[in-house]
Amino acid sequence: MKIIKSIVSVCILVILTSCSSCSKDKKATTGKNHLSFKIDGVYWESDESEVFGSYHFSDALGPKLINIAGAKGTGAAQQAFNINLYNTDAEGSYTVNVPNGSTASTYQNVAQFANLTASNYLCGGLLQGSQLTISVSKVSKSPQIVEATFSGTMQCVEGNIVSITEGKFSYHE
Repeated sequence: MKIIKSIVSVCILVILTSCSSCSKDKKATTGKNHLSFKIDGVYWESDESEVFGSYHFSDALGPKLINIAGAKGTGAAQQAFNINLYNTDAEGSYTVNVPNGSTASTYQNVAQFANLTASNYLCGGLLQGSQLTISVSKVSKSPQIVEATFSGTMQCVEGNIVSITEGKFSYHE
């Protein structure tokens, strides 16, 4: 049952992330929304219109959730990245610590990267390990604002471990 609740939470967040394009024009003109990092030393940047963040948006998504998300590309090859931090109070340092070879429990902080390659389709998430440190420097509920930096590692379905460095995130509603 815990896995089902976690999967439902992730699905809801994916829907919210994909809905970020609903206000594409507003975001494109502000120039404030950004997600980037290096994965194994290679620079990765989300399409600006696909960046989404939230701070305590709704407890239906998870208790006191901070969400950091973005995607690059389109269709089946679209790469998506997100971090979900639960039971947060405000700005501060948070960790994602899912040991390699284990599964995340309900409302455990989790990070995932989808579609690294066609065969290595998921890194982190609920079923692979991930260890990241996230420094949240600014949050606001109204308007929704999240700013953070992050780094760490994620285990992928092929068993390899990728390094995430120089992570930068900024979302302003």
